[in-house]
Amino acid sequence: MIRGGSLILLCAVATCFAASCALREPQAPVTPQQEYRPQRAGLKREPIILIPGTLGSRLFNRKTGEIAWGSFASMVSTLEDDLDLPIGAPRLADNRDNIEAYRVLDLAEVLRGEGEGEVRFYAEVIDLLTTTLGYRASYGRRVVRGQDLFVFFYDWRRSNVEAAAQLAEFIAAIRRDLQDSAMKFTLLGVSNGGLIARYYLKHGGADVVSGREISAPFESGSSGLKDVSRVITLCTPHTGTLDALKLIHEGYAPAPLSRRHPPLTIFSMPATFELLSDPGQRVFIDGTGKPQDIDLWDAATWDKYGLSVFSPAEKERLRYRILSQFNDDKDRGQLFEAEMEKRRRHLKQCLTHAARFKRAISGACAAPLSCICGVQVPTLQRVALIADGDEYELIFEPRFTWRRSDAVVQAMLGMGDGVVTRRSALGEYLPDSAASLRHTGEALRSSLRSVALTDCRHREMFDNALLKTALIEELTR
Repeated sequence: MIRGGSLILLCAVATCFAASCALREPQAPVTPQQEYRPQRAGLKREPIILIPGTLGSRLFNRKTGEIAWGSFASMVSTLEDDLDLPIGAPRLADNRDNIEAYRVLDLAEVLRGEGEGEVRFYAEVIDLLTTTLGYRASYGRRVVRGQDLFVFFYDWRRSNVEAAAQLAEFIAAIRRDLQDSAMKFTLLGVSNGGLIARYYLKHGGADVVSGREISAPFESGSSGLKDVSRVITLCTPHTGTLDALKLIHEGYAPAPLSRRHPPLTIFSMPATFELLSDPGQRVFIDGTGKPQDIDLWDAATWDKYGLSVFSPAEKERLRYRILSQFNDDKDRGQLFEAEMEKRRRHLKQCLTHAARFKRAISGACAAPLSCICGVQVPTLQRVALIADGDEYELIFEPRFTWRRSDAVVQAMLGMGDGVVTRRSALGEYLPDSAASLRHTGEALRSSLRSVALTDCRHREMFDNALLKTALIEELTR
């Protein structure tokens, strides 16, 4: 016989046990491989071309055989040529060295901390596509029947226009090797790779940028639309990123313990300028958060406010280099001015070329476009330019980020992935931009087939489960 009080106690225990069972995590977590197995079994896979972003291709020096980017040694030692491009030629395309790309940066040894050696970069997304959807990857310039995931690589220091020309050759080689002249592809562009995809879609491998004025009309020709069924971009800065300006101004170190590439190295790369925030946006603010009418795309701005190689520190570095390398009978003042003039010419070339490139890809996307991006990380959308006597200080991070109501914090930061803002990833411009510019952005935004928002960080995007799931979902639509 069970008394009333005992019955109540038993019911309470049973209820708690049932609740604990309901809240318990499943013993076998669901994986994408398990979840998408039915789609994989019946999926007719459309061939994909993976276009990596900046830093995403390994580089080597064909003269010395040294790996210039993508190995442990290249991160900690000084190579014969380093990563600097020459900057003296009359045309940007003629500034060439002995370094070229040879493979995607799938795996690399980096200095991240004790016990951490090899890090997976593009291997993560390639494995996702092969194990979850059954793609067969091709890493080289030759392909064989049955392969349907083609991994493109390019010299990310050079203009995206050159990369698009190489992409045209890459597509022609795939069709030749597979003997399928009508094959169409999904272009999967990661970060800067999305800009290459959009350029190729409009202009194919043709160069409609070099040696032309920004406003010159675009000659009609064969576009890449005949080769592309759709475009998917992952965290692509469709309207630019101020992270590019930060790298040009401060230089870049891939890891805390690695050697730092100085501003002159990044300044020599035309592709970095093609990543800058699009012309027409007011990206500079003062100390109160108010936008300033200072044109980033005017070469005189860089000289006046000491941006990048025109900063006092970089000028002093140049003077020291001249002092240590030349004999006393040389006129050091003349050598300094000649070098500064060469930098000014290179800057004008890069800004004109990049602005023309931006115009070449502006507007709606002719093929279905899907964007996957991050929105949870505070991301730079404006920089503060503060006068300090006769000099200026460029501030890329608010001093008081915890003050959410602070006007400077609100002006400088927006939603994004830490490198690319939500607005840029979706083709939008800053809200106080000219109406004509906003309409241009709206044309791209209106042509989007789908949008997926995640909590990824740009430089760790392939570690993000939401981003990977969103990509698989898009590919199985």
